[in-house]
Amino acid sequence: MPNLPDLPELPHLRDEPGPEAVLTPRRAFERFRRSVLSGTADDSGDQAEDVLVEWPFTPPGRPRRLRGRSELEALTRAGRAALPMRIEDVPVVAIHDSLDPEVAIVEYELAGTLTATGESVSGAVLVLLRVRDGRVVHVREYQDVVAMAQAFGRYDELLAAVKTAPADPTEADAGGPGTDTGTDAGGPGTDTGTGTDSDNDTAVPSGTGPRAVFARYQQAVLANSPDAMADLFAADGVQEFPFRLPGIPERLEGREAVRSWLSRTAGQSIRFQAYRDVTIHDTTDPEVIVVEHAIDCTHLGTGRPLRMSYVYVLRARDGRITLLRDYANLLPVLAARLVGA
Repeated sequence: MPNLPDLPELPHLRDEPGPEAVLTPRRAFERFRRSVLSGTADDSGDQAEDVLVEWPFTPPGRPRRLRGRSELEALTRAGRAALPMRIEDVPVVAIHDSLDPEVAIVEYELAGTLTATGESVSGAVLVLLRVRDGRVVHVREYQDVVAMAQAFGRYDELLAAVKTAPADPTEADAGGPGTDTGTDAGGPGTDTGTGTDSDNDTAVPSGTGPRAVFARYQQAVLANSPDAMADLFAADGVQEFPFRLPGIPERLEGREAVRSWLSRTAGQSIRFQAYRDVTIHDTTDPEVIVVEHAIDCTHLGTGRPLRMSYVYVLRARDGRITLLRDYANLLPVLAARLVGA
């Protein structure tokens, strides 16, 4: 790797002291970050020969998964060469160490300048990295594909793709979290589910930790009750939407702001019916969990079945949500709007 004195390691990404040769999830992300900023594929040697890469929110017609280091390196080089953007920064929002030592979840952004216009653009990304025996074996990356399409002048292409997407929810969102990937099942600190009765239990869960709070939030969602959802937030709780369609706020501050937003939106166009593919990642911060999940829904305006997919970064304290960062796949809603237009 070339010497990059202008790309210092971020302090909050540093591992505990140890042999430099040992690749950890944090170190793997830092090497990826430096590779992106240098415009190279210098981190390709960190991947296992049979590395699995997934993009769960990818639009129809594009690959949702790829296996193999050589295939990934070729895709990366081609993608970076064709990218109509000069990436100038990769700021990290947060990094969450799983209780499974193989896994870290990183929230970050890609920021830079469009080469054709000089316009500054940025987009949010969440990535799950699994490192085993010194190699990256699994990457699951959630991208804001709507913002990317808008920035790159490909929004009409995206609309055409989602309008013709299959209406069947399982077909439209096959291969999401909770499916058998062969590399990410059953690690410590991770629970996986497939929409069993336990995912949609009607018993009121006890406890004040983030898992118990999320379970109560699930019940409120399935009740399609804006007040029940809002009541789970602390008085100064915050909800953020890193991925947004027009009209969706970036940030809501305070329980009553959350309540006001939910009262205008929850249950108005979509009816939530059942949780599917729930995967909970416990982290080394006892207040924080990261939850990959999907919800079977019906779009009320069209009767169209949907499977909405999400990643939540949920922080709870004293039985209340202090932060809910909601990464949503908005393509199914966009498709339903287009069909109903």
